[in-house]
Amino acid sequence: MIPGTSPPAAGDVCVWHARTADLAADPAREVRARGWLGPDERTRMARYRADADRAMFLLGRVMARALVGRALGVAPTAWLWREGPRGRPEVADLGSALGFNLAHSGGLVACALRRGGEVGVDVEHRDRSALDPRLVDRYCAPEEIADIQGRGPDGWRDQFLKYWTLKEAYLKARGLGIAVPLADLSFQLTPEPVRLACLNSLAGESTDWAFALGELPGRLYLAVAAPLAGARGPRFVVAPFPSDLWP
Repeated sequence: MIPGTSPPAAGDVCVWHARTADLAADPAREVRARGWLGPDERTRMARYRADADRAMFLLGRVMARALVGRALGVAPTAWLWREGPRGRPEVADLGSALGFNLAHSGGLVACALRRGGEVGVDVEHRDRSALDPRLVDRYCAPEEIADIQGRGPDGWRDQFLKYWTLKEAYLKARGLGIAVPLADLSFQLTPEPVRLACLNSLAGESTDWAFALGELPGRLYLAVAAPLAGARGPRFVVAPFPSDLWP
């Protein structure tokens, strides 16, 4: 992935990231951000019990509203947000073919945009709560299991999270939620680029997808998924959330 700050050009997949501390650092900014929420969004935000979860929800809404609005050439609150059958966010108006997706973990929020196609993003904190080793056999394909187990007692968790983050990004791009058996998605991390194979119940599904896997500050893995756009696939761009787009 390469750095960038502009709205996505054709063939680009752009990902911006920010931390909830950036929003909370300015109380007036946080008040203005809440003003961007509609009544249903305020109700949904209030349902979160933890302050950290409410903060990540608010930041995600702010980032998506600002970034999508800039790409569409409208104000952040001038476009309609809808959710697909399994919760995938979508632009509901203006005849837009702009796709976007959100992910958050450990106080960081990522927002991915792509013109004319699906996109999915996921972030996972490497220091998340203890992982049960049984998750490996449950959610990973045979080649993935062999790779993870080969990392030994000190490395298997990190390797598992890489695969998990890629699987989540793919499912979010497809708008499938958890309806797909994750063990039937088999990723190959090396040699680059990351490649996907579909097994068993998913045999015959298209594997013409491009993926990016990297790290963000704060010990987080970032994965992005998008359908191939031509022989080369999309160009993945990553950058901090632009300072001029804060409320």
